[in-house]
Parts: sequence; C-alpha cells; structure tokens
Amino acid sequence: MKHNPYNSQHIPSQAPGNQQGFWSQMARKGVHFPFTCNNHHVSSKVLRSRKPSELRTLDPSEGGYNERQIRDITFPWWGLVYFYAVTFAKVIAIYFMPLAFLVFGGMNLSSKAIQSDFNQIYLGLICITLVCLLIWWSFSFFNGKLPIKTLFSLSRETGMVTLYGFGNNVRFSHPFVEFDCYLTTSPTPQGFINYQLFLVHRYNGYKHGVPIGRFINGSRDLDEYKRLWNMIQAYMDVSQPLPDIPMNEPFRHKDSATVAYDKAHHRKPDFWFSMDDDAFEQAVTKIVEKQNSEPPLGEVIQIPTTDSIATTPNTASA
Repeated sequence: MKHNPYNSQHIPSQAPGNQQGFWSQMARKGVHFPFTCNNHHVSSKVLRSRKPSELRTLDPSEGGYNERQIRDITFPWWGLVYFYAVTFAKVIAIYFMPLAFLVFGGMNLSSKAIQSDFNQIYLGLICITLVCLLIWWSFSFFNGKLPIKTLFSLSRETGMVTLYGFGNNVRFSHPFVEFDCYLTTSPTPQGFINYQLFLVHRYNGYKHGVPIGRFINGSRDLDEYKRLWNMIQAYMDVSQPLPDIPMNEPFRHKDSATVAYDKAHHRKPDFWFSMDDDAFEQAVTKIVEKQNSEPPLGEVIQIPTTDSIATTPNTASA
C-alpha cells in the first residue's frame, strides 16, 4: 500500500481522537505539543551531539539516519547488559584497582601484619584487574559486531511512524499526522523532574508510545523538547528543508525541498563540514543565543477536522 508523506501545506482532515487505552489516557495528561509551522529551531543537544570533525570520519550510509528515514537503534537487552559490564569493568580497571593497590601497599608498609595476608590480597586484586581488563579488551573485538534492534522509525519518504517490539517485530505503523505529541513528567529518586516525549496514536489505545524524547534523553530544559518536536516535524514535512544540523549535511543535496531552500538562502553545501571545532562551537553558541530570544515553537497549525469516525487499522503488514 502506498502512503503519502506528511506535508504541512496539505493536511487531510482528521477525525477527533477516541481516547482509548489506559496508557494513552495517562500520556494525554501530560503537556500537549501541537503541530506547528517550522521556525527552523533545533535542539542544542542534538546540534552539539556530533562535531563536524567526528562526522567527517564516518560513513554517511552507516547507522539509521539519512534523508529518507530516521531509525532509533539500540542493543537487545543482553547487549545492553554486556555494554554496561564493559563500562563497569573499564572504570574498575582504570580507577579503583590502582587506588586499591596504593591503599593496601601503604597498609603493608605501615602495618605489622603477616606478609602472606597481604600477598593474598594482592593476588585477589590482580585477578580482579585481569578479569576487568579481559572484559574491557573483549569490547574491541565485539565492537561493531553486536546485533542491534530498531526501537522506532520516522519515514520522511512515506510519512509513516513505526514502533518495533521484541525481535524487531512491528508493533504498529501509522501516518505521522495521526499522532499527538505529549511531554510527560515523573520524579527521579534525587527529587528532580524527568521529562519524556512521546508520540501517542490518536485513534488506537496502544499501551506503548513512540519515545522520540530519546534523542535528548536526560535534558531538563522544557524548551529543548519543544525544539526537538519542531525538528521532528520539519524532518517529516516534505514541504520543509531538513533541519540544519551537521548530521544532515551529507544528505541535504539529496532532498528536493532542502536543495530549493539552500539555493534560495545561498547556503554553502559544506556549511558545517568546512568548520573546525572552535568555529563550530562559536556558530552553535550564536544559534543558541538567537533561539533563546525567540519562542521555541512556530505558529500553531490548525489541522482540518471531520465529524466522521476514524478507522485507522494498523498498517504494519501493509
């Protein structure tokens, strides 16, 4: 089945939501971000996520990001366990083990305890260090070879939003315009507020939302989430250019709306990649200062409505 991409200039009439599903109802108690016109604001966290010097060394065809779609990818559960184990082993080997040798070495010099007791301690520390170094070293062998899974995808080409579940099986897939964006909050053990940004399907009571807030995970700046929502709308909107961030530089010439915009605004094809890291930081600082003086979202788009009852089957198999 052919799907039409999202175009903010030609939005089909939408039926009112049916408010089904417990999770959907809870998510809708959060802050609603409406569909808005593109004001070209970008999330500063996304903007700074990769410097041009890093991106120049990467193959643009790798990963889940291009001018056609964004795929948010992660490791399967056991891959995440292994990744955290490697991180933990690295910290122990670099920081804790040298400190432990210094502490017990000092105690050995100043204590009258039997030397054989300290020898056993040294042996134990050596064994722990070797195990940690082995786990850390193993990552250099498995890095790039660990399987990955897709959490969700956003397709500029087809206008579809797809959420994946266990085994990379599709949970659901629907047109972008059928989703509502909500910012939910929850307290952290430290007493801070944890923000999460979701796309919630308007017509089905799914118990899962699309966690688009993962792109700026951990941010406590409300306006950052609004600018992220602006970026995602711009990315999905074929009438608008791709968001102007370094990650999009290798693909801008492949998207017709972006090419037209860049030509009209005399934007250099290598605007970001021509910068060194210092110039990049200066440019980002100037952009952030300008954005902070303006509203994070553009003018609200009045989506046309219809009184008909929505019938939006899950198009995962379409």
